[in-house]
Amino acid sequence: MNRKLHLALLVIIGLTLSACSQKEQVVKEDTSNTGNTVSNADGPVFGTPYTMDQLRDMGINGNPLDYKTVHFAYNSTAFTTRSTVIVNAHARELARRGGARVSLEGHADERGTRDYNLALGERRALAVAGLMNATGAGGSKINSISYGEERPVDSAHNEDAWHKNRRVQIAY
Repeated sequence: MNRKLHLALLVIIGLTLSACSQKEQVVKEDTSNTGNTVSNADGPVFGTPYTMDQLRDMGINGNPLDYKTVHFAYNSTAFTTRSTVIVNAHARELARRGGARVSLEGHADERGTRDYNLALGERRALAVAGLMNATGAGGSKINSISYGEERPVDSAHNEDAWHKNRRVQIAY
């Protein structure tokens, strides 16, 4: 009987010690009132499949919802991984809000004709709307508009400025 008691105590002590030695998962509430949680750097954050380090490597410092601009390559409507993360975060937020309104403002750089740039800005806005709808924001009112080259962020005539101007602005 004494031997069984000692064995039981050893098992209980061993389980207690192994449970106490496990790494504690730190979870805190996100302060942006989005319903998302932030976990430690070892796991996915902000409802994305990425860690904080991976988001930082993409140029996203913090919550992707804090980013309201999606940039595009020259003459393109293709998404980068960074842009996809940002658009998906906004789509999840729109789905969470249920029926929220958002405006997607498509822009182009100054190269190309006015009509071509208006059409390109519209294709970019529609591409973002399509990705949002595919991610679950379908119940929201999504308005797409193109400004073409008419509202540049940077009026310089160089590649850096053109990159800044090839964008879709997400406006709630």
